[in-house]
Amino acid sequence: MLDSAQLAPAMNCHLLVSPLLWPAIAGAASYGKLELPALETIMACGQRTSIEAGSIERWLATSFGVDRGGELALAPFALRGEGCEPGEHGWLRADPVHLRIHADRVILADASRLAITADEARQLVDALNAHFAERGITFLAPRPERWYARVAKAPQLRTTPTEEVAGRDIEPYLPTGEEQARWHSVFNEAQMLLHEHPCNERREESDELTVNSLWFWGAGSDSPPRASVRYHTVWSDDPVARGLALASGIPSRPLPGSGADFIRSAGSAELPRDSLHLLVLPPLPGAAYGDADAWREAVLRIERDWFAPLLAGTLDGAFSAVTLHTLGPAGGLSTIFTRAHRLKFWRRRRRLIDYCA
Repeated sequence: MLDSAQLAPAMNCHLLVSPLLWPAIAGAASYGKLELPALETIMACGQRTSIEAGSIERWLATSFGVDRGGELALAPFALRGEGCEPGEHGWLRADPVHLRIHADRVILADASRLAITADEARQLVDALNAHFAERGITFLAPRPERWYARVAKAPQLRTTPTEEVAGRDIEPYLPTGEEQARWHSVFNEAQMLLHEHPCNERREESDELTVNSLWFWGAGSDSPPRASVRYHTVWSDDPVARGLALASGIPSRPLPGSGADFIRSAGSAELPRDSLHLLVLPPLPGAAYGDADAWREAVLRIERDWFAPLLAGTLDGAFSAVTLHTLGPAGGLSTIFTRAHRLKFWRRRRRLIDYCA
């Protein structure tokens, strides 16, 4: 006899989480004694496929078909996600970062480590605009932690998203391509200008990391995404995800606080019962900088707030399927879990670290 949950199709939910798969080479100590029953059940019983390593930005660019000659041309979409129109210009992300020399390497710390104020962002961007105006580059800071560079047309470059460089030596990730010499010059000039700015002098006096460089990536111009995506709604606070949704004609909504909140919000939005949703969580803190404690705390919060309610919602019939896209620097997994997968009880639960070898 069929129960009520089997009489009609239910929502289908895709959840994007990064970086959940901490490389196993870091050792079991990084994982500690994480208790993740919901995540472990989904991954053990569901249908898993391997996906390439990378960041949230790389996954979104691939999924929506945003690739311009090998470049993840995401800057204009991110700008649209900030509430600005890219127009006919070329754009790059010009993220404020801190570079420090460590032995023979130059290590990047992203804006999550800087706590840049709105006033600091305004002063620094004003100085950049005064300096680079004659070179046809205009900088914008719709958010203190996210800056953009506007040019006449998109540069011919191959770049790497800031998330993939954070905590690493920048040398292998510097822009390449036809215009690399020009943008290496801009990169160096911006460093000299920022180093001498009074904002950074004050930060040094306060023992704060300085905003001493920019990281350029995502060069592109406004154009529709090439991939045909089927999501009814994209739920995210990430400007790239929001911008890609808007450019694809897909409604974009703020990310709910939990899986339970998502179920309530989707129900109140009067969406079709069989609707398909993409939820993009913020990047987990700590992994890029070897802070295992911060990373484990974040994983436990996601287990409580997302994995557990999504598993329960699937077993109760609110979802026809939940797909977890779990990313990491050494590789990722997409795991589809349906109500029928609960019957695969012979698949023994394994710890998260076992999926990261």
